[in-house]
Amino acid sequence: MKKQLIFVSLALISMSSTALAIEPLAEGTSRLNAILQGHGQPGETATSRSNPEISFRVLANGLVERTNERYGTVSIMNPKQQVRERLGGR
Repeated sequence: MKKQLIFVSLALISMSSTALAIEPLAEGTSRLNAILQGHGQPGETATSRSNPEISFRVLANGLVERTNERYGTVSIMNPKQQVRERLGGR
């Protein structure tokens, strides 16, 4: 199950814009997208509209914690590191 959650998390991030934490966000960007793109502030939270059991929280170190209340799972992701990897370490 953990592998599936990690795969889903990576899939969501890979579908996002390459502007992650590099360019300003487009006007009207949701709080969840801002968090997943590395623009969230520590303590900021958002809940998925399509599945309210999944929530995201920006930790003090800039990492994002994803919690699935239904399955009792938590995963940690680093949106800024993931964009660097996608851009080839630029």
